[in-house]
Amino acid sequence: MIFFCPQCWKEIKGNVKKCSRCGSDITEHERKGFAEKVINALNHPEQETVQRAVWILGRLKSTESVEPLIGLFEHTDDPYIKAAILDSLDQIETQEAMGFIIRSLDSQISIVRRAAKALVERKFYK
Repeated sequence: MIFFCPQCWKEIKGNVKKCSRCGSDITEHERKGFAEKVINALNHPEQETVQRAVWILGRLKSTESVEPLIGLFEHTDDPYIKAAILDSLDQIETQEAMGFIIRSLDSQISIVRRAAKALVERKFYK
């Protein structure tokens, strides 16, 4: 079985307690809750893993993930991940999440703008 550091994603041995690259305490990560672990996966180098993490956080309705999701939105260039983030924020439904979706109506990226518009219309014009 292959193991990876949950912080920097370097391949590590299964019995390692501390990552040799970033110094992350592996045992500390093991004590984290599921949502925290999924939030950490937002930094994964593989885009499909990031996409799954975004989707899972929305379905968990993880309010603690709103800020990390918005941070990812602001730092990624991938319009499909941005649209998925908006969908997850819509699932979470906090005031901060909904405000961010509304602000995304002004996005320069058409896919993002359309996703935000569809979510806002569905929410407010049922």
